[in-house]
Amino acid sequence: MLALDSPYISNFAHNNHEEPQELCLEYGSATQVYLVPIAQHEEQVFLTPTQVRSQGPRLSCAPVDNMASQVTLPRDLHGAVDFSKYPFRAYVSDLHGKMVGVSLFGTVTSVCKVSTSGSTFYLEIEDATGVVLTKLIFTGHWSLGRVGVGHMVYISGLTCSLNKINILEVSWSEKEPGSLFVNLSLLPALLNSTCLHNISLLSDLPHSANRTHICRVRLDHIDCDSLKLSLFHNLCGYVVDELPDGLQCSFCKVACQNGCTPGFQLHLTIADDSEKVFAWCVGQTAVEFLQISPDEYMELPEDEQAMYLFTLQNESFTVAIANTSKRVDGYAENAEALPVWEITRALRCE
Repeated sequence: MLALDSPYISNFAHNNHEEPQELCLEYGSATQVYLVPIAQHEEQVFLTPTQVRSQGPRLSCAPVDNMASQVTLPRDLHGAVDFSKYPFRAYVSDLHGKMVGVSLFGTVTSVCKVSTSGSTFYLEIEDATGVVLTKLIFTGHWSLGRVGVGHMVYISGLTCSLNKINILEVSWSEKEPGSLFVNLSLLPALLNSTCLHNISLLSDLPHSANRTHICRVRLDHIDCDSLKLSLFHNLCGYVVDELPDGLQCSFCKVACQNGCTPGFQLHLTIADDSEKVFAWCVGQTAVEFLQISPDEYMELPEDEQAMYLFTLQNESFTVAIANTSKRVDGYAENAEALPVWEITRALRCE
């Protein structure tokens, strides 16, 4: 079996007038090809109907009864099957006890701190088959950057086990080999790579099951009252609260006297030909809209600040916008003031 790592992904279309329906994987400077060896102490894995459907339309009519996958997976010393080299996409409904090295792709539905030490958190991930609560264990403080409700994430290195009352427990440890966490909603490639998304209309947002959408919009309204300058915690990207005894992160609740950066909190109205949407964004995404740094903006006189914001109206952007309607995280104290839609990435259209 061959494995392809870091290929160049491009669209494939028969002519310039067709929407790209297929992906082309090309060998690039960072691409590596592996021959996956046969593992010892393996077990044969059988494809479920869910996994067969995930392989694409060409396999949709293949029989699924007792279909061996040709995949061999090793077991660890405790008898758990190691899924770190499992070539098919795993879903929440596939999870059961005695599984290690599992990878999931899904949408965050809640994230919260568990321990007072700040090293343990709970993250709830949802995909098309269900929801799973994952315990995140860090060697120190939170180190995954900003993660919020509605964000699309990929997490690998999960361990699944059954507790004493046969309830599934899923955990992720930062120190374990193969542990990886990627917040796709914050990646620049999400907007730069057209093969990774389809353009949605703003009017489609309330009626779609997807939580994250890519839209082409114009900046309809922004003013000084919708813009606030705050301190953000460098580790998690959340707002820092000023308390009598010092600065504390509103999310991970740790003191952060020196680990803070000034940034924007921005409320704005975006529009396309179908609808207008009131949304919010923070940090680098807000800078992309405003096209000015926090320090540069604060140096402007008050009347020039208002004039500058007015000149930005009707600018065009490609945005990634996420539904945060089930928000249960460190932003809870400000949740009522936030719109439902968060813009996680923005790219100005030239």
